[in-house]
Amino acid sequence: MRVLAALLLITLLITTASAKDEIVIGVIGPMATPEGTAEANAVKLAVEEINAQGGILGKPVRVVVGDTKLNPDTATAEFRRLAEVEGADVIIGGFSSGVMLSMMETMAETKTIFLADSSSPSCSKKVEENYEKYKYWFRITQNNGTTFAWDLAEMIDFLRENGVKVDKVYIIRDEHIWTDAVMKELRPLLEERNVTIVKDVQIPRGYTEYEQLILEAEDLGADIIMPITAIVGTGDVLAKQWATLKPKILLAGRDLAAIDPEFYNKTNGMANYEIFAADGGALVTAPPTEFCREFIEKYREKYGHYPEAHQAYGAYDAVYLYKMVVEQAAKDGKDPFDSDVIVSYLERINESNPVKLTRVIAFTKNHDLVWGNKFVRNWISQWQDGKQYIIYPKNVANGELKLPDWFKEEKKTPGFEILLALIAVILAARRL
Repeated sequence: MRVLAALLLITLLITTASAKDEIVIGVIGPMATPEGTAEANAVKLAVEEINAQGGILGKPVRVVVGDTKLNPDTATAEFRRLAEVEGADVIIGGFSSGVMLSMMETMAETKTIFLADSSSPSCSKKVEENYEKYKYWFRITQNNGTTFAWDLAEMIDFLRENGVKVDKVYIIRDEHIWTDAVMKELRPLLEERNVTIVKDVQIPRGYTEYEQLILEAEDLGADIIMPITAIVGTGDVLAKQWATLKPKILLAGRDLAAIDPEFYNKTNGMANYEIFAADGGALVTAPPTEFCREFIEKYREKYGHYPEAHQAYGAYDAVYLYKMVVEQAAKDGKDPFDSDVIVSYLERINESNPVKLTRVIAFTKNHDLVWGNKFVRNWISQWQDGKQYIIYPKNVANGELKLPDWFKEEKKTPGFEILLALIAVILAARRL
């Protein structure tokens, strides 16, 4: 009887799967921004490739797109439309932690697998505190924002090891929930290193008055101006004003805009020497895997430029990851369209059983990405003469730290001051 029941169950699952004409993948994000565009482009590219290979479970895959407009109400309405009207089997993307937290409520209600882009620790905290409700959420693009603090602290260690004095930092950050989480973790790390925060300035989206902040940082004796920015969207303006004023202060932090391969050109080369954390674990100039290198070139070939935001890597991986777990579930005789089943298969991808895609993907118990040199982390990088280089850690570095030209001491002829003094004495004697 048990064998017969098992056969009947498998037959039912096959019949249910066969009844679906297609598989629908939703992608959601702020489509007027590079982050949203990158997610949509990457998902469409992956689906195009997969359909050319026969689809998922032999079925064609269709992409549907939702625009959050960076508004929580719009985002939740769009998520619901993708899940309930379009019938999305999985939704990929997001961006902006405040918007993400709102969408997670709709996700829980619709029980939709959500391979998400956000950095706020509050998201995975929901999974930890109410697993049954929020278990459908997995962070796929970049690490938990707490890890940004670890990267910034290691950035200071690295600079000190390379002879750079770092005792005082001037922080410029988004006026947003995600940077609050970073600061909560960063403050004690800086205290451990005897680093003083001379000022912590929060700025709104579209802010451009950086000159006054740079001058203030100089007056306060800062060694580093540390941006912790993403939502503001004006990192190019900051780089230009920094290079124009030429303070003897490094621009080193986590400016999301600096990851864009076109950032150097957007700043007319004035981003030279800016140090930044490469979110999402990949750079065009330093792909961590062969799969990543191939993706970068295919993206450029299809869209005429390299990925405009690191969200592209996570979105591309998400499609292939979903295909992998769905097909494995079906192979094991499980219902590949049951969200609870797919959650259990995604959870098998952990530190002991990672998957190598554009990055090495593994999930923690609360569905964060595993952080580390062998997994996904925000590589400490620098713009140097139009190229992005990873300068730390050593296992992935393809360049070395370079200081701005204006940091170099002016070379003076030996004995120049003595010569000036002698001339002054001679002139004084002639006047007597």
